[in-house]
Amino acid sequence: MNAKALLRGLVVGALLVAMAGGLLAYFFDIGPIDETFTADDEGPRIVALSAIAFVMLASLVFGPPRLREVLTAVATWGTLALVLVAGYTYRFELAGVGYRVLGALAPGMAVSQGDGSVMVVRDPSGHFQIEAAANGAQIRFLVDTGASAVVLTHDDAARAGIDVSALVYSVPVSTANGRTMVAPARIEDLRLADIRLGDVRSFIAQPGSLETSLLGMSALSRLRSWTVEGDRLVLNP
Repeated sequence: MNAKALLRGLVVGALLVAMAGGLLAYFFDIGPIDETFTADDEGPRIVALSAIAFVMLASLVFGPPRLREVLTAVATWGTLALVLVAGYTYRFELAGVGYRVLGALAPGMAVSQGDGSVMVVRDPSGHFQIEAAANGAQIRFLVDTGASAVVLTHDDAARAGIDVSALVYSVPVSTANGRTMVAPARIEDLRLADIRLGDVRSFIAQPGSLETSLLGMSALSRLRSWTVEGDRLVLNP
C-alpha cells in the first residue's frame, strides 16, 4: 500500500468516525449540550456544514477527477440526513398521523404492546371499538365507560354460546333510547388481545334493541388501569 492510499484510508476513516460521533451526540444527547440548542434551528445547519467539510476534505484526498462522485454521494447522504432530522423532529406528529391511518384502515384492531398493555386506535367516527373474543367467538365491542357492565347484542350472545332461549329479561336499564329490560348473564372467557378476563358479569339485550355490543365497566374495572392518550386507548392488565 502506497502512502497516498494510506492517507486516503486514514482520512476516510476519520470522516466516518466524526460523522458517526456527531450523529450519536445529536440524537442520543451524548456529552454536554447547550440548553439553547434546538433541532429546528441548528439541525439543518449542522448537516449542511458537515457536508461542506466533507466535500472539501474529499476533494483533497480523491482529487478533481473523482470530485463529481464525491458530490453525488454527499448530496445523497445529505438528503437522507435531512430526512432523518425532519423525521426525528416531527416524530410525534407523524405518530399521530399513523394512528389515524390505522384507525381508518383497521378499526377495532387491538395491538399488544411490549409492556403487556393493549392499544386501540380511535375510529373515524371518534369512538373506540375493539375486536375481542367472548367464549371464543370474535365480537366487536364499542368501548362505553358509561355502561355499568358488558352488554351483548342478542346475536352476539348466541355466537358466544349463551343459551338465548333461556334468557329472562328482568333487569331494567337506562339507555339513550329510554328504559328497557336486559337479561343477566356471565361471559366465562373474555379476551382483549393478550388480556384475558374470566367470569365477566354481563347483560344480554333484547333482539333488535342494540346495534353493537358494549364493553362496559364490569370488564374495564378488572384492569389495572385504562387511559386515553390522544387517538389511543391503552388498556393495562
